[in-house]
Amino acid sequence: MNEDDEGLPMTAERDWWHATVSFPGGAGMTPQAAQALCSGLQDQRFHFLRKDSGLRLRTERPVADLLDKLVAHELASGWVGGVYEPETEAFGGPDGMNIAHEVFCVDSRVALAETGTPNTRERCVLLLSAMHRAAGLDPFEIGDVWAKVGALRPPVDPPTGSSYNRAVAAMRRLMNADAAQRPNAEPGWAKRVAAFDDAGRQLTQLASQGRLGRGLRAVLAHHAIFAFNRAAVPTHEQAATAWLGRHIAFADTQEPFTCLPMSPTTSPPHLPRMEITVSPDTDPTVLREALVRRLIDGGHLRTPEVIAAFRDTERHQFLPGVDLKAAYAEDAVPVKHDETGEMVSCISAPSIVATQLEQLGAQPGHKILEAGAATGYNACLLGRLVAPGGHVWTVDVDQDLVERAEKNLTRAGAATVSVVLADGAAGLAEHAPFDRIQFTVGAGDVPVTVLDQLAPGGRLVLPMRIRGSVSRSFAFEHDGHTWTTVSCEMATFVPLRKGVCDDIHTLVPMTGDGDVRLETFSEQNVDRDAIRTVLDQPKVTVHSGVKFRQGDPWQWLYLYLACVLPNGLSRMPGSRPGFTPHFAWGSMAALHGDTLAYLTIREGADERGRYWEIGVIGHGPHAATLADQVATEIDQWNRGWGNHAPEPSFRMAVGEARDQLTPSDPRLVIDKPHSRLVVDWPRRS
Repeated sequence: MNEDDEGLPMTAERDWWHATVSFPGGAGMTPQAAQALCSGLQDQRFHFLRKDSGLRLRTERPVADLLDKLVAHELASGWVGGVYEPETEAFGGPDGMNIAHEVFCVDSRVALAETGTPNTRERCVLLLSAMHRAAGLDPFEIGDVWAKVGALRPPVDPPTGSSYNRAVAAMRRLMNADAAQRPNAEPGWAKRVAAFDDAGRQLTQLASQGRLGRGLRAVLAHHAIFAFNRAAVPTHEQAATAWLGRHIAFADTQEPFTCLPMSPTTSPPHLPRMEITVSPDTDPTVLREALVRRLIDGGHLRTPEVIAAFRDTERHQFLPGVDLKAAYAEDAVPVKHDETGEMVSCISAPSIVATQLEQLGAQPGHKILEAGAATGYNACLLGRLVAPGGHVWTVDVDQDLVERAEKNLTRAGAATVSVVLADGAAGLAEHAPFDRIQFTVGAGDVPVTVLDQLAPGGRLVLPMRIRGSVSRSFAFEHDGHTWTTVSCEMATFVPLRKGVCDDIHTLVPMTGDGDVRLETFSEQNVDRDAIRTVLDQPKVTVHSGVKFRQGDPWQWLYLYLACVLPNGLSRMPGSRPGFTPHFAWGSMAALHGDTLAYLTIREGADERGRYWEIGVIGHGPHAATLADQVATEIDQWNRGWGNHAPEPSFRMAVGEARDQLTPSDPRLVIDKPHSRLVVDWPRRS
């Protein structure tokens, strides 16, 4: 690092390697995972942020192997690479961002190691107070910094009585303390204090020279938000702390605080606990509102009626015994496994539930059939949407699930919902016709029987596999002799079972090291016995020349390959030495008899920046042929459609009408035992 004449860092903007890491159950990073990361990152600088129960990690050098190990040891559930976009403007411009990176790297190493330890909030106040003093702020300017932090956090209910007195006294002591004199401090504490102190001094110098592109106090407030985040201080505690800091500066009745370093004769600071002045993050109301905001921001919730249903329905009540954070996390929660340990029923991830309800378009007065009761949560949401005057029948094939859903719905007061033991694929003719039919379980084909149970103008929402593991949630409406989609979204569900439309699939474990498995389905031509050992055979690698950029979706390539490859694509999760999939969780593979070819990527850079070139790795007797076939199809997709073509629509027909359903492109048609699905996909201009 070079320094200019003013002693300010002149570090050039580095190209940080970036990855987003997710953790099992959406419950956030455990102390064990944090320690594993710390050990693996000892030899390089890094910084991180906690986001949506995951981790955004930025390192000097790639750490893909380290993250793969975390996944293999079940300390992380997956990771995906990306592009780091520093908040340069928020930190005052390039020079301010350089200062921020210095603080980030020093603080991140210790904050990561302290994951799960107590008193993180109090340590943050000590560090931030050191930064404020080094920046030369007076008491009222410090109060303004805390006010700016509070403006970025939820409102709080101020403490009263003895709680008020204890909280104010604790906060005042921390704000006045000399952090450097803290006794029995953890390893790295002195470096943290020095880093925050240096940053405050350097930011003030930038501001005095007109080189800070944002107000000094606004930049310091942003540093506070990031420091609290690294320390895993919940937002409600951040809000409470900000209120106390502002109150101490501006309240008329306050005892003065001086912002002066403690004298050598003053007793060193301990860490007095500040009382929490807002509801904790285990308050289900707070968690539910945060979930709704995430779903709105992500585009999954759009209409006021569905938003209101989500706000009014307590998801955790349908998951008794499940951790509250896990209940409201963006993840499916298993509720039943079969004798082999495979999940056979779950409550879907909130984004999937929201997406399907928006597809369904339920209205007051509607009669609705739901196939797949599970916990009853989705049925409860439906019950709110059809009131007044409507009714929901939700069915499941397992008596224990029916009883569980009934109990949950009764507790929730869902008077407009009935739970029935029945095969959803056969429908409920005795209550037909229905205005809407929704499947919350996956199908390999259209359950033809239920089509006759839809009322005129009705709508069927069905998660259906196209071929192999590639699945989408279709919203079909009748259009003469065919059915057309009014909506189609990418989604995967637990398959139908124990009924007339079972979607039978077999999970094939690969032999050798690791835990790689291969999903196979009844319509696929695959030698399951031979395929178990295929990864032990030599590999053939073919690169397609097709480059993906940051943010490019994979769903359209998956859809195309599912249509044009005879066996579609199969999910291939897991890890093992020598297995280099295109995602941390695993890959998608094309199959043919005793041979497979899975997707991989290699990173590069050109005049447009970073890219990931898609490749194919084949194993088996016909590895070269299959890998070349898949790579050729990837190139054909990119030339004709790519990620910039108009989105496709879909038509479906059953019975005699299927023979009259013709595609514009003969390759984009999928014939199933009971239906034909045609993809109408305009090429890009």
